[in-house]
Amino acid sequence: MIAGSAAALAQAQKFEKPMKELGMFWWAFAARGGGAVLFAGILFYAGSFFGTIFFDPIMFVALASLLGFYILSNGILLGVASGYAAEHRIGIWRLLLAECIFAIALGTYVGLALLLSAESLAWLAGLHALGTGCFLAALAWKLRANKGYAGMLGVAGLVAIGAGIAFVLHRDAPTRSATHWLGGFELFYGAIIVIFAVGLHRHHLPVLRGESDEF
Repeated sequence: MIAGSAAALAQAQKFEKPMKELGMFWWAFAARGGGAVLFAGILFYAGSFFGTIFFDPIMFVALASLLGFYILSNGILLGVASGYAAEHRIGIWRLLLAECIFAIALGTYVGLALLLSAESLAWLAGLHALGTGCFLAALAWKLRANKGYAGMLGVAGLVAIGAGIAFVLHRDAPTRSATHWLGGFELFYGAIIVIFAVGLHRHHLPVLRGESDEF
């Protein structure tokens, strides 16, 4: 009976540990999710200006700057979280660092290029969505002991990969439509990450209250 209880406790700890470790960075995921939702709102609003000859050149430059800043900000946030994770010897830091490098490289390219076209917007949105989907899938695998959140992230990763492929295959879509599609994707991604951040915070609360000696 004691052995059975010990085995059940060990299984429960295995289930909870990944979420408790990532719980230290709930604020990073919350900021990313909130930023994605805000960015989605801006995209929906900005998309309405496309189709007006006077506004199109201005909007392309503004959209390039905004998209580059958004992706670059995510990269910087991931870099901070990766460094913090490495300092606390949490294995997830390598994944965070890889996503950080990808985001900074893509965000820097978009920000420096400045001039976008309808086709290049679709290409960059597709690349962004594909990268996001791959990293979500990798995070889901890391958290596979927690089937609920792993399943949610895994499905979100597949949706993101599908969205990325759709952007690339339909790169000749009207700019207004592409902008609204990107806004819809960012809204979906932001909602998923906010839900995940809330779950991380809930798992981290016992640590904050001194109810866990995991760290």
